[in-house]
Amino acid sequence: MSNYKILVEIINHLDDFEKADIGSDTEAFVLYLKDRVFNSPKVINKIKPDFLDKKNQDYKNFEEVEFSTLLTNLYRFAKHYLKKALKDTSLNSIDEFSFLATLVKEKSLLKSELINRHLLEISTGSEVLRRLIKHNLIEEYKDPDDGRAKRVKLSALGYEQIILAFSEMYKVAQIIKGNLFDDELKEVLVIMKKLSFFHWNIHANDRDTDISDLMKKYIDNE
Repeated sequence: MSNYKILVEIINHLDDFEKADIGSDTEAFVLYLKDRVFNSPKVINKIKPDFLDKKNQDYKNFEEVEFSTLLTNLYRFAKHYLKKALKDTSLNSIDEFSFLATLVKEKSLLKSELINRHLLEISTGSEVLRRLIKHNLIEEYKDPDDGRAKRVKLSALGYEQIILAFSEMYKVAQIIKGNLFDDELKEVLVIMKKLSFFHWNIHANDRDTDISDLMKKYIDNE
């Protein structure tokens, strides 16, 4: 295939990528392109499992269910390690850590921006912010462009606590990685990033959509 034809093919993929509306950066496009090139054409088994069949009482026989179960278990293992890592800090949860870590990079954000970035409900995120403000880990102030809105930034104490937590969190990251070799970790990251882009798209465009409609739009139509 000539370079010109390759370029045309890439442009066509880019056009499809934009129409799919699943991301806007190079990394998202690379993952999309990898999926299109190496996994196409897809042959998908559309036969739905019969969950009422007595022979299928062990739901872990279904790979999708086993995947979800394993992912949930990994999250619970991670929470256990995270609790240990934060015990000598002023932070009580991974949400508090994540809020402070984000403010290290972003310097300041609207309250709503910080909450949405971490996929929390407004009520839950607001409670996290209240705890951080109460313990003097972040400061809130009026947004200069919109007096009705509030922004937050790290306090001196908050910066001290998040730096203290970073070294412990790196240990947690190493433990969560477990016995994966470096090449295995890279493969997992590619897969997890692909899955993350998929769910970020749903979160951005169909957050309040019924689960059955999500199934029809994103799964049955593949």
